Amino acid sequence: MKSWLDGWVARRGPTRPPLSLGYRQIFILPTRFGWLLGLLMFAMLMGSLNFNNNLGLLTTFIVAGLGANSMLLAYRNLEGLRILKTGAAPVFAGQPAQFLITIASDAGRDRPGLELRHGAASQVFNLPARGITEATLPVSTRHRGWLELDRLVLQTGHPIGLFEAWSWFWPERAILVWPRPAAHPPPLPEGQADREGSEQRRNPEGDEFYSLRAWREGDPLHRVAWKASQRHNTLLARDLRQPRSRDLVLDLAQAPGRDLEERISILTAWLLQASRQDRSWTLKLGGERIGPDRTQAHLHACLKALAEQ
Repeated sequence: MKSWLDGWVARRGPTRPPLSLGYRQIFILPTRFGWLLGLLMFAMLMGSLNFNNNLGLLTTFIVAGLGANSMLLAYRNLEGLRILKTGAAPVFAGQPAQFLITIASDAGRDRPGLELRHGAASQVFNLPARGITEATLPVSTRHRGWLELDRLVLQTGHPIGLFEAWSWFWPERAILVWPRPAAHPPPLPEGQADREGSEQRRNPEGDEFYSLRAWREGDPLHRVAWKASQRHNTLLARDLRQPRSRDLVLDLAQAPGRDLEERISILTAWLLQASRQDRSWTLKLGGERIGPDRTQAHLHACLKALAEQ
């Protein structure tokens, strides 16, 4: 039933922003109060006709006219509204995403009593004449990955709540949900970062001055510190080393954890810790390598890659 209804709504016109609401996208039904008032007016009509009560007939027709006008005003409150865009910034799993909807009106009249709703979340707002506003809906997230939202509802009961007009639309893109970081991750894997450094310690040749040491047979002459040797009355040589790298290698295959989700959670915590420490890192996901880098754009790219695993 739901898929049939979604397909029927999609055939009536555009359903994703940017879109402008026309008569084919707006639906109207009486509210519960409207149905009760209509039933009461029908009873008054029957009673007035039966007892030939002109005052009862006049009251019935006046209220029925007000109801018809309220139906027209409810439709006009939505007609011509433009839903410009939707979207939400990425969040970690378990955090509520703030879903933002931008709505504009080109008409020269105010649009009071508008309500945006998705599931149990809703927000009531007013839109000024020729204005633009942003409505925000909290969306709960539980799992990493791309979160596809169902249809959203823009509705109004203006002016007196006898009729409710509404329109359905779908977000233009899904919400990216990053993995939940581990609460107590193990220390950063310095051993992986120092693999190159271990080779440098075995072969300490480099171009950066490290210290002075006693001259050994076989040292080239350009390494001899002649002035220091003269002061100390012994032959000294300059010890040169390569600077130690602070880059990290974060490998999903080597991360600790009992299953894939726990390893991804630990990797997420490591990424955040490396970013706070301004460390440069490379993320390895199977045959894919991301980095090395330390920027926020690099962090977001790594979190997106982990979310899509």
